[in-house]
Amino acid sequence: MKQWRNEPMLPHHVELCQRVFETAKKARKISADSDANNPVAALVLTLYRHGVWDEAELLKRTLKALDEKS
Repeated sequence: MKQWRNEPMLPHHVELCQRVFETAKKARKISADSDANNPVAALVLTLYRHGVWDEAELLKRTLKALDEKS
């Protein structure tokens, strides 16, 4: 991973992270009212801030991390 990206997120960055978040929730069957939503969002944002900017790679790493925490 690259160095921490401490810059404001532009709308297209937020949209990318939102898509990954929604796809990960759907893939792992996490409901909208689940306590797991905040940790998944935090994971997506942390990976993104550490330089995982490719959408497919971000999703892959998010899903892998979720599987490791199960």
